[in-house]
Amino acid sequence: MSRRLLIFPAAACASGLLLSGCAVNESERPEQRPSLSPEEVTPVETPDSAPPVVVVDTTPGGAKENDPLWQGLERAAANGEEAYLNVYLRTFGDVADSGEVSLTPDMPNSVTVNVDAEQVSAHEGSFYQVLGTFEVEQLGDSAFTLTTVSGDEIAELNPQGPDSRARCTADDAQDRIELAASDLAEDPAERENMRLRWAAAPEVWWGIQQTALSLRDSGGDFAGDFLGEACGPYRDGAGSGDSGSGNGSGGGAGSGGGSGGGPGDDATSNDDTEQSELGG
Repeated sequence: MSRRLLIFPAAACASGLLLSGCAVNESERPEQRPSLSPEEVTPVETPDSAPPVVVVDTTPGGAKENDPLWQGLERAAANGEEAYLNVYLRTFGDVADSGEVSLTPDMPNSVTVNVDAEQVSAHEGSFYQVLGTFEVEQLGDSAFTLTTVSGDEIAELNPQGPDSRARCTADDAQDRIELAASDLAEDPAERENMRLRWAAAPEVWWGIQQTALSLRDSGGDFAGDFLGEACGPYRDGAGSGDSGSGNGSGGGAGSGGGSGGGPGDDATSNDDTEQSELGG
């Protein structure tokens, strides 16, 4: 796939930033990459005390080969291992505030997670965070039941960086976010570096992954409106939380795997601390 830098034609699709469902217009593609200041990526090391399976990420939902949550849970269940999750997902289903709740990302053919409501918190734009260490039982091919071992956060695993509000309202937001999605579409092997850079902004990281998948599936011809959906609450003046750097907890997440790519297993193993990339 040839490099295509402009995800959304500026005149037709952007009312300030990254707005809805757009096909890519060849005549509006820039010839050069936008000039952006570099961003530092802070490495994340898995502490020895962490459970064998770690997934700190935003799941795009959909097929298992694109979903770090599904991959990590399947591995934990198969090996009888505990899993630490700090995972964001988007769902439009009703989520109760007590008892066991079922969470299914809002994309077709997604995984379903049954978990105690105490380990789930609501965020902007129908995003929910699942946080804690769990025993994992697989139910059929695509459903898992989580039994809480601990609700504690392992802060050392949180990627560092700006949160979604800061990402979406930055002066260079359009160029920087669009370029990230375009780069991920072209090179899924860069996914882990991009997770470390973007996962502190979970809604934006979701939008980047979904856009990359859409671009790759369409040969670069269609981006979807995922980035507009991700940034809409913050561009419209809504959204909670402070602007600035996130720590992977209230304002961000990321690790262990993800999408915007193709097959692979990105769940982090505490045995070998090695993370494989999702290929395309």
